[in-house]
Amino acid sequence: MKNLYREICFSLREIVNKRFGKLPILPPWGEIPPQASFGDFSTMVALKIGSYLKKGPFSIACILKEELEKRLKGIEKIEIVKPGFINLFFARKTLLDSLKVILKKKENYFSFREKRRVLIEFVSAIPTGPLSIAHGRQAVVGDIVANVLEFFGNRVVREYYLNDVGRQIDLLITSVEERMKEIEGKAFSLPQDGYWGDYVKDIAKEAIKKRPKNLKGFVLSYILNEIKKDLKKLGVRFERWVSQKELINKGKVEKVIALLERKGLAYVKDGALWFPSTKFGDDKDRVLRKSDGEFTYFASDIAYHKDKVERGFDKLINLWGPDHHGYIKRVKISLKALGFKEDILDILIIQLVKIKTKERMSRRRGTAISLSELVEDVGKDAARFYYTSRKNSSHLEFDIDKAKEASFENPLYYIQYAHARICSIFRKKGKRKLEPCWIDFLKDEKELLIIRKILQLSYCLERVYYTFEPVFLIEYLKDMANHFHKFYEERKVLGEDEKVTRARLALLEGVRIVLSCGLKLLGIEPARRM
Repeated sequence: MKNLYREICFSLREIVNKRFGKLPILPPWGEIPPQASFGDFSTMVALKIGSYLKKGPFSIACILKEELEKRLKGIEKIEIVKPGFINLFFARKTLLDSLKVILKKKENYFSFREKRRVLIEFVSAIPTGPLSIAHGRQAVVGDIVANVLEFFGNRVVREYYLNDVGRQIDLLITSVEERMKEIEGKAFSLPQDGYWGDYVKDIAKEAIKKRPKNLKGFVLSYILNEIKKDLKKLGVRFERWVSQKELINKGKVEKVIALLERKGLAYVKDGALWFPSTKFGDDKDRVLRKSDGEFTYFASDIAYHKDKVERGFDKLINLWGPDHHGYIKRVKISLKALGFKEDILDILIIQLVKIKTKERMSRRRGTAISLSELVEDVGKDAARFYYTSRKNSSHLEFDIDKAKEASFENPLYYIQYAHARICSIFRKKGKRKLEPCWIDFLKDEKELLIIRKILQLSYCLERVYYTFEPVFLIEYLKDMANHFHKFYEERKVLGEDEKVTRARLALLEGVRIVLSCGLKLLGIEPARRM
């Protein structure tokens, strides 16, 4: 049996294309209704079609309903609610048969096979110091988005872009040099806008010990190694590390500027070279090369994104901090100017994080907490969970005390306890097999509700896939755990009736599969004992 949610969406897309032509309707194609009385799946696609074609949505909904009834099996009924909502109700047999397939296919039931090559670039902090808690949020969101993309069959490359040239790097090196003088008892003077953190002293001490010929290379390598260690603690990996310096040294920035000049998309003013971005809707033109001959970050960004496209990726995804919001338009404009499609690039802005705790904030400074300290304090799994507990566009308050709390007030603990509880039940049951045939004995409405919740993982994952919002997976897991705990308290699983016991054990295995699948996509190890 096919995944019913996916079959509905696939059918809707085919029907729309066949009957109304290819319209710019983006997925997801429907939603889970807020009330059971509205069915298992609801779609407002008829209203969207009506809006594009300037036609009444009710008549369009009637056409869609008729076509869906021909195509879909296992639907108890399809109803239309004015002005044009279509509600679909799953038959009991469909629910039972779907659970049987889930027990056989496990998490593969919820995946599908896209064949895109996707490059996701995230974190990309300038290597001038340790990663902050804000970088940690970008790292986790990027990693989870990549996990979901891979789950749906995409070939994904995770990439970190190193801004390893420019004024900030120069200030870092000067700061290390002055700290070296200080340690050696020489006269020193730290630059006012340089780097004053304790980590600079640590680097200076190492530099004095090793006396590297290339101090700049040594410092950047040191910081990059620390960044890699922090990311590893957080369970985040990268396949590629791309250097801005390397792009420049290989002549890729010069080449893209030469290309823009040939296209008539560069001009000289006040000794600098400019890109006429106002021609493409920007509020002002942008400098490519300063009057002193130094390339701007923007020039390197153009070369970098051109390089990405030319490596053969079908989709580019960037995760940036809120201070980069103004860069979105100009980067998209530059791709358009080079002849690439603007929609090849999606840019996500990940909002800032602040810490909430009753404890002292930092062991080293007493004023701020680094990513490394946060992960050491709450653990990898809690850090990843709470980093994705709100939408990307919302500011996040990370509650350290709650993240460490071993109670049902802690949502991660609540979800993990549900998984561990099911594992404990299976240990008690002994060697009885989970045969799918026993599922037919599930007749209770609350049992069927649990199956409905299990199946809704499909809808949840598609929302994450198309919106890049991991919070939808967090909310699903909380809801699934809540329904399981209530069911377990109200219904006996290991009872006297062997048929009912075996049926409910199969039901619980379905719950365990979706909890495990969701947690793993979040990069969190499902707990088997607590």
